[in-house]
Amino acid sequence: MKEQEHYIKAVENNKEKALSYRENFKRYNKAKNSEFYLECLWILYAMLEDRTSAFLYYLGFTSDSKRTSVTGCKRIKTQIRQIFKMNETNNRYQFDTMFGKISRMNEIIDWSLKDSEGTTDYQNAVKSAVENISKNNDFLETLKYLNTEWRDKRNQLTHALFNKRPEMVNNELKSLVDKGYTAVRDLDNAVAKLKKEKIRRRFKIQ
Repeated sequence: MKEQEHYIKAVENNKEKALSYRENFKRYNKAKNSEFYLECLWILYAMLEDRTSAFLYYLGFTSDSKRTSVTGCKRIKTQIRQIFKMNETNNRYQFDTMFGKISRMNEIIDWSLKDSEGTTDYQNAVKSAVENISKNNDFLETLKYLNTEWRDKRNQLTHALFNKRPEMVNNELKSLVDKGYTAVRDLDNAVAKLKKEKIRRRFKIQ
């Protein structure tokens, strides 16, 4: 009961999701125009969380009801574990953090570029969809940047802000915000391409 008391109601459909994005982009632009870069960074992080979740979702990797969990469809789950080369002692999917998701996305991309025999129809669909995206060097550089420099500096400014020299912080924040916004756009374009593949519908993934 107490958990429900503190729960912020989630969007219930695509219309409400679009409204949420529109309102948060307004907030982002207002904050940026006022040079409130810490707020911009927070909003961008939330957007990146959402877009990395969407990437995995449209490939069929995550649950329809909870995108931090693997799909409940057993036949698909088995094939996902094969892609990640997971065994019974290695059962963390890492879908619950942004950088865990990015690591998994990189694994999927690496897997898609390798020749493999005995792949299933579902795995072939994933491979085909991801191969098209992985040809975009800007997208690959975006993933690399997010998982290295952006991650490290964002963590420093989140957890050790008062230990940083103020004149350096503002320059770093502006750069992180500008590059983070580009990263959101790159991820959003990739997600849009995956969505068009209709993998979840084709393989009846819940």
